[in-house]
Amino acid sequence: MSQVSVRLFAGAAEAFGETEAEVAQVTDLSGLVGELAGGDSHLLQVLNQCSFFVDGEHCRRLDTALPDQCRVDVLPPFAGG
Repeated sequence: MSQVSVRLFAGAAEAFGETEAEVAQVTDLSGLVGELAGGDSHLLQVLNQCSFFVDGEHCRRLDTALPDQCRVDVLPPFAGG
């Protein structure tokens, strides 16, 4: 189980209501998403569209294991132009 520091950006932070969180006892990104959403279906929908970076490395799979004391950045899709 990991202690994870989470930073949320833009629409992810807006949906979550905070820009940072500490989450304990999760083993992978899927567990982290579940803990962050906490049963909020709108937030879960937002998080499922986000990109996740674990200690700076882009992770595409929600079954990615989380090392203890890691940092996860949560970025929603961005529109460019």
